[in-house]
Amino acid sequence: MSDEVWTTLIATGGTIVVAYIGQVAAKRVIAQRKSKRQHEVSEDEAEAVDRYTSDPGQFVRDVLKSNDQLTKRVEAAEDKADKLQRAFDAFRDKDRKFRNALARWFVDIMAAFEHNNIDMPYPREADSEILADVIPSALEATQPRRPPRR
Repeated sequence: MSDEVWTTLIATGGTIVVAYIGQVAAKRVIAQRKSKRQHEVSEDEAEAVDRYTSDPGQFVRDVLKSNDQLTKRVEAAEDKADKLQRAFDAFRDKDRKFRNALARWFVDIMAAFEHNNIDMPYPREADSEILADVIPSALEATQPRRPPRR
């Protein structure tokens, strides 16, 4: 065989041996670092283990107290959410009543204005209380005030 073939075979064999050694070394380093990480403990975990080993009863009481506090916070948040939901529902109902009363009033207005020279009708009795804030501005918008006479 020629020198070039031998050079290629030796270079290829050397590359394969170096790659195999690198693979073995990399696996060894990865395994060492994994085991090292598994044995490491965070400061919080170490503190919890120390507290548990020094007084297990107190540790359990602390955990139960923490759970109780968190449960109370969750219950308070749920109560607050329920209150907000009730307030929103009340507002939505009031707004729906307002819109319905306003729609009925405008239907009455449109029906009355089909005839000429008729004063603007006021809302129905039950609706007048709901529309109390809107009636003056609505009347003013549909029948603007005349300028004062001199």
